[in-house]
Amino acid sequence: MKKQIVALMVVVFLCTAGGNAQNDASAKLGYPQMILYNGKIVTMNDASFTSNVGRIVQAMAIRDTKILATGTNAEIRALAGPQTKQIDLKARTVLPSLMLTHEHPTDWAFNEPRAFRHVFPNDDVILSRWMPNLPPKEQLARFEPTVREALAKAKPGQWLRLVFNWGPDYEWAQEMQQVFGRSIRKEYLDVLAPNNPLNINNGFTSAGMTNNPGVEIYRSVHPDLDFFTTGRRGGTASEERNKKVAATGEFGRPISSDGMLKDKLPLLADLLAAEMELWARYGITAFGSGPYSFSNMQALHLLDQQGRMPARFAWAYQGPSWDLETLRVLAGNLGEGSDYLWMIGAWSGSGSGCMTVSERPEWQQIKSQYGSGGEDSASAGGERCTFAPGTVSREIMENIVESGLRVATMHTGGDKDIDYYMDAIEAGAKKAGMTLEQIRAKRFAFDHGAGAPRPEQLPRMKNLGMMVSELNTILWETHRGASVIAKQYGLEYTNWVTPRKSVTDAGIMNTFEIDRPLPHKIFFFITKGMNRYNDRDQKVYGPGQATDRITQLKALTVWAGYYFLREKTMGTLEPGKLADFIVLDRDFLTIPEADIPKIDVLMTVVGGKPVHLGADLAKEIGMQPVGLTTWKEPIPAGWEPKGW
Repeated sequence: MKKQIVALMVVVFLCTAGGNAQNDASAKLGYPQMILYNGKIVTMNDASFTSNVGRIVQAMAIRDTKILATGTNAEIRALAGPQTKQIDLKARTVLPSLMLTHEHPTDWAFNEPRAFRHVFPNDDVILSRWMPNLPPKEQLARFEPTVREALAKAKPGQWLRLVFNWGPDYEWAQEMQQVFGRSIRKEYLDVLAPNNPLNINNGFTSAGMTNNPGVEIYRSVHPDLDFFTTGRRGGTASEERNKKVAATGEFGRPISSDGMLKDKLPLLADLLAAEMELWARYGITAFGSGPYSFSNMQALHLLDQQGRMPARFAWAYQGPSWDLETLRVLAGNLGEGSDYLWMIGAWSGSGSGCMTVSERPEWQQIKSQYGSGGEDSASAGGERCTFAPGTVSREIMENIVESGLRVATMHTGGDKDIDYYMDAIEAGAKKAGMTLEQIRAKRFAFDHGAGAPRPEQLPRMKNLGMMVSELNTILWETHRGASVIAKQYGLEYTNWVTPRKSVTDAGIMNTFEIDRPLPHKIFFFITKGMNRYNDRDQKVYGPGQATDRITQLKALTVWAGYYFLREKTMGTLEPGKLADFIVLDRDFLTIPEADIPKIDVLMTVVGGKPVHLGADLAKEIGMQPVGLTTWKEPIPAGWEPKGW
């Protein structure tokens, strides 16, 4: 604390003293390692619900991992020492780096091929195949020949994996869900690959379907194959449940990290580091998520210990144990950790898609084309409410609140379950004897905004001090989100899908997600929140919920810092805060909306260290390129990134 006070006093002095005095004081305190000058540095130090971005400065000094000072060119350049790297921005725009409060790099590392191929450039460890960008039925026709080709090359006992392709614009997503669900069965995989473990991924998360040899490897790690269910019920392992799960070959996300990379923790750490480095290429340097497996958590911890985290990871506990005493111990760790890895909450069970409004009669004729829409999608519909009174999830939710923990990074869908969620907050808080101010201080959150909040819920959310992480992606997709809500409930209810304008106007901080392996579309997805235009449907869904670009940017920066419980160190460019920033090739604040998706991130810095630096800017400023743009591994056909 004393160090921070001294540093602050020196910065104030340096901004008012003469040139020689500034240089002398800088030498005593320690010269900055980097100075950026002659730029448009947008600090975003205004957390209000207005379109004010806060202070804009010309220059910024970085020492060690933090911002030393911001100000005019003359003020900041006077701080330079003999070894200070000075970068002329040539009027380029600098923003705080972007933060996604619900994102799964631990998933995307296993299905988007660039990071995977960077770490596993050949098939020595895991033999992997990615299907081309073709209609799902054509991919299915190539499936068996592709697996057989891989099997012919596989070593005894070697894992094989195949990932289906949803298309660069997710144009195959709806049909792929149907084709995969009807066509890929464990019995088929057992016959196809009787001797090698095989995992088939439908193209979305790191889950998939696994054959018998893979099941046995997974069982050697998790003897209780259904351990999450056992933990939720607070009971003992059930042989009957284990047999049922083994027969399906579906174990969720842990199969990739706990199964395929069993006993290969350093390689898993390399893979997760590469995936985060990939996202940093597009300016994204902080993630909120559950780790989804103990191996992922251990790999992240290993990277943190080794000082190799290229981004920051705010994690939430996901079980398996949910008894009150365990949660009370975990509550003591809320907000704790390092600058790169810390705990921000807990959740068990995704909110369902149950809604307070009735489905349209026409929906019954077409619903089979859309499947369930996913457990956290409002298009799942029906009466199954995850947090209804009497459910296991409701009991766990109340335990989380009563224990002193916070709910964050939780998938949710329809508005009715959000009513039940808020009931659970109030019930758990009452058991714990919490005051309203203590409830508000937790910043209870829910994610996606896939069918909530409805307008009537906003005052209650505001009163409880809640936050919401919102998903612009579902304004663009057609297999779920606004496109499906319009068909299922009516066009008017698309105003409940990512209702960022209403939430902001209510004075509720809201944040941003992609929740897909599409980091290269980040600026495109910002525009989806500005215009809410669905390109395939050629419709604007919920036009009254569109916002300006500054609101979208606050969701990605300053407000995200509050969601991460790190507003004092992240989200804005101010002295004393972590030096996480991006340099853009054009001015985000002033260019036409149509040009925003074309923005290129020239440099990304995390903790004062470049984690991405493109070749052109590197040459201009006399540095070496860093990060994704230096990778040489070929990208599988059909998986090349498409920005907009």
